[in-house]
Amino acid sequence: MRTLKPTIQVHAAIGVAILGLAGAAVPARAQDPPLAQVLPDLVLREIVLQQGLAGPPHQAHFSPLSPNGAEPNNPVVGIVQSFNTQMATQFSTFPLGSSSGGMTYVFDESVGTFRRGSASFGPLFAERALTIGRRKLNAGFNYQRTSYRTFEGQRLDDGTIKFYLRHQDCCHFADPANFAGFTTTPLTGSDRLNPPFKGDLIEAALSLDATTHTTATCANYGVTDRWDVGLAVPFVRVNLDARVTARIMRLVTCPAAFNPALPRDACAADTHTFEYGNANATQTLQHSSHAAGLGDIVLRTKYHVLRVAGGGLAAALDLRLPTGDKNNLLGAGGTQSKFLLVVSDERGRFGHHANVGYTLARGDVAGTVAGLTAASLPDEINYTGGVEFIASPRVTVTGDLVGRTLRRAGRFDLVSKTFEYSEVTLFATGVPGPGCGGLPGNTCKTASFDELALRPGNLTLLLGTSGVKFNPVGNLLISASVLFPLTNAGLRSRVTTVVGVDYAF
Repeated sequence: MRTLKPTIQVHAAIGVAILGLAGAAVPARAQDPPLAQVLPDLVLREIVLQQGLAGPPHQAHFSPLSPNGAEPNNPVVGIVQSFNTQMATQFSTFPLGSSSGGMTYVFDESVGTFRRGSASFGPLFAERALTIGRRKLNAGFNYQRTSYRTFEGQRLDDGTIKFYLRHQDCCHFADPANFAGFTTTPLTGSDRLNPPFKGDLIEAALSLDATTHTTATCANYGVTDRWDVGLAVPFVRVNLDARVTARIMRLVTCPAAFNPALPRDACAADTHTFEYGNANATQTLQHSSHAAGLGDIVLRTKYHVLRVAGGGLAAALDLRLPTGDKNNLLGAGGTQSKFLLVVSDERGRFGHHANVGYTLARGDVAGTVAGLTAASLPDEINYTGGVEFIASPRVTVTGDLVGRTLRRAGRFDLVSKTFEYSEVTLFATGVPGPGCGGLPGNTCKTASFDELALRPGNLTLLLGTSGVKFNPVGNLLISASVLFPLTNAGLRSRVTTVVGVDYAF
């Protein structure tokens, strides 16, 4: 094939960059609310009761983001925000393919022309030390589909993950000993079980189906024999289907459901209800949304510091820019600078490579609940290692371990949490007291339910990859690979499929 003149190669590289960057002018398209706010809205804002036939109106008493009675300090608000921001972080920073060109060249002075620098076509999700060669251009695209299955070992799609909504501090008896002085102002003291109906809970069971489709256009240009520059421009589509099923846990207004020893008629089911006359009614809320647009553009450079046969030592930098809409999960929400040391070699039909690096992050994660402090995008420790097998001159088979440690991102544990409520003897005046909540005849009780809790620390995510690169003709490469999670930590995907095409000029 006739070699392109250097000026034409440079113009081609610029053209690829312009085509990619043109997408920056295309705004993300999504439905309301923004995808990063779907879960907080469903759990914390949209669960609404009937007015109730006893006591004050109860419609929004379990909605801590309700505009008529916002409670940002309600414990469930912090739990939902932490869950949501960690999901958003992992969702928008899932690994992209390597910047390494599949075909590398070195100038052979003995014959005055370029020759292949390696018989291997290189890894898919790691770097190798080799550069593509002076004034060489590699351009192409890849498509990646990721569907998410579990979070910290809990299924996302079957209601296993539950949040428990406490009743708002709406009101109280000023004189609880005589059930007198009822007022609709919050109780300023520490006793939140006055009046007793505030001991009821709502269980919100989450079912979530989330999928991303990422098409990235990539270009890599050899400035010198040792120095490459490149960029990757991803276009992302996110599909999110979230459903919450709310169930009233009637610890107080129908305690017989939790304590068979109590009389079955000791219910005031229509105090808190989704449907009058139906104490077992539930409420299901659902948002099916999507967003599409430009993701976070990545600028890349690599310098081949030390050369050995088939590899050596290189230093690389990936600069990830906040060009994607973080509120719709198309971008991470900040700038990430990943510094890498790359070691690789080639012996016979096997190539080996290892990467270690650190990512500095600046910016805030999407999904912050109003009234709370935004979570910062975490720094990362990055490490990758793997092998390449040269099955034939036209086929390379690869396998890698890809590790990321998100510093101070935290881990979630499923723990048994205790909720206090008052076992009620309604209007038991004359009974020695004070009882629970200062109300005569009432006894303080506890109930335990399993709920996620954030544990401080680092979050380590480990993926395995396997794939093949095939050279059907000339300088054309076709690649196909899969990524699969190796631990249950964090947001865990199903098998991710990746296909790509690139061409060396």
